[in-house]
Amino acid sequence: MTQKQKKQITRKEMLKAVLTTAAVSALPASATANQPMTPDPAPDKAADTALTLDDLKAAEKVAGLTFTDAERAQMLDAVRQLPATFAELRKLTPDGLPAPPTPFLPVGGGSLHNARVQAKPSPVGKLSIEKMTDEDIAFLSVRELSHLLHARQITSTRLTHIYLDRLKRYGDKLLCVVTLTEALALKQAAVADAEFKAGKSRGALHGIPYGIKDLFATKGIPTEWGAAPYIGQIFDHDSAVVERLAAAGAVLCAKLSMGSLAMDDVWNKGMTKNPWNPQEGSSGSSAGSASAAAAGLVAFAIGTETLGSIVSPSQRCRVTGLRPTFGRVSRYGAMELSSSMDKVGPICRAAEDCALVLAALCGADTRDPASVSRPFLYSAKNILPRLKVGFLVAHDDKTSLGEHIERIPALRFLQAQGVELSPLVLTPLPAPCYTILDVESASAFDALTRSGRINEVKNSLWPDFFRAARHVPAVEYLQAQRLRGIAMHRFEQELGDLDLFVSASPGVDALGLTNMCGHPEIVIPQGTYMGKPEGAEADPGKAEADKSKAPVPERLMPSSVSFVGRLYREDVILAVAHSVQNQTDYHRLRPDLYPFA
Repeated sequence: MTQKQKKQITRKEMLKAVLTTAAVSALPASATANQPMTPDPAPDKAADTALTLDDLKAAEKVAGLTFTDAERAQMLDAVRQLPATFAELRKLTPDGLPAPPTPFLPVGGGSLHNARVQAKPSPVGKLSIEKMTDEDIAFLSVRELSHLLHARQITSTRLTHIYLDRLKRYGDKLLCVVTLTEALALKQAAVADAEFKAGKSRGALHGIPYGIKDLFATKGIPTEWGAAPYIGQIFDHDSAVVERLAAAGAVLCAKLSMGSLAMDDVWNKGMTKNPWNPQEGSSGSSAGSASAAAAGLVAFAIGTETLGSIVSPSQRCRVTGLRPTFGRVSRYGAMELSSSMDKVGPICRAAEDCALVLAALCGADTRDPASVSRPFLYSAKNILPRLKVGFLVAHDDKTSLGEHIERIPALRFLQAQGVELSPLVLTPLPAPCYTILDVESASAFDALTRSGRINEVKNSLWPDFFRAARHVPAVEYLQAQRLRGIAMHRFEQELGDLDLFVSASPGVDALGLTNMCGHPEIVIPQGTYMGKPEGAEADPGKAEADKSKAPVPERLMPSSVSFVGRLYREDVILAVAHSVQNQTDYHRLRPDLYPFA
């Protein structure tokens, strides 16, 4: 065949090729298992006869289809060509490739214009470390530490040593530290001190020590993704998040643990612990980030969320975690799990800290086609009087709104500030939408699954999920994406004119819906960890809706509360969370680390 003849493919032949490739998902896994990575140039007859009409009939059961024998006979020749096609596809698509060129686009607001970013820390007032211990300093907020650094009351080098010492003392006991980046941290701290001395400031994060989830590439430093197959993995580049934090002058002290391949809190060395309870895991998958932040081992940490991996460990470890809008932060250089659901966010001790970190991270990056630039203008100014706020309740919840308000400090504060709370009932996310996560994660780790090394990932559901996802037809995956679009539009309609809604945890949980739709959420702690006896003083805050009523026992309170905002309106939920935290001291409570010493 001449070069000219090769180019003259007919429309019928092109359509046949497309249909042949798309038919893979209708086959059982056994039909394509153990195929060579490089296909033979001309499939032999034995390969042609490997697939039979009975194979097609078995595959139909998975897809819920029924064809006649005549229809199966018509498609058999095309299906027999699939193993060679897939072998070539797999040869060209190893794990670690960029996300598909079809970035997810959330449905809803967000101006494309004037994408200015600004987060002004509120005034600290008088603050002196003269009588503080190193532990007192370690538990200060980012805002307070930044004030001390800029006032030259402390150096970044001293602050970095404080956190490095705590990481060495508690990190192994909590199983939250994968790699200590001591040499890099001290080098970055020395640079920060020199810049402070020269009168240069890079902003609120300048000189602030932090830790990062071990799925972000750090040049020359291991990035192991919490899984045995990737022990010793080293990249020759930094992730976008590491780049941007370096530009902000932050000091990287440690790579922090994550559940294997971003699930739960179990990794190579075991289960990351909750600093509040040595018998309990920290939840996942940003397990080490939440544990280290809660234990005062870093000033702030970076986590990721696909389906609860910032929110859940933040609730468990009683820290403040922000899941930004999908696309707010570039994921370049981060392990991919689900290209249309992965999000990057900060885990801190206070809401305003999250605002300061997000301001350093957000913005479009050409290396992540899903990333966008949108305005982010955070201010601690009280915006409560002009907000419309909903409170999420279940369809079958018979509890009155008044009873909910009575037992949840955040709601009592909002009501006392004149905020009108409206009950909000949301239609749950259709279960088939979760197929999207299954398929995208299986695609991200396809080569690992086919190599058999997925079996090295212990104490994880991923091996089963990755294998099962190969039985999802491509048509059904795309139909699930269409269903997702319907869910997003319905979610926007049900939110109506609300600026945000409040969700208590445990209790009603819109985690799946808000993650699939891409909306931002911040979770803050409330109450004490183990609770107080009935009748004990419950709220250390300065404002109560009605002081004449007996306090609600803290053991009846949800352990945390979440604020979910409209797309790209992190500024609103951060300002509300900051206002609530200003009235309580829950976020300043410290765990007793004696069991880990």
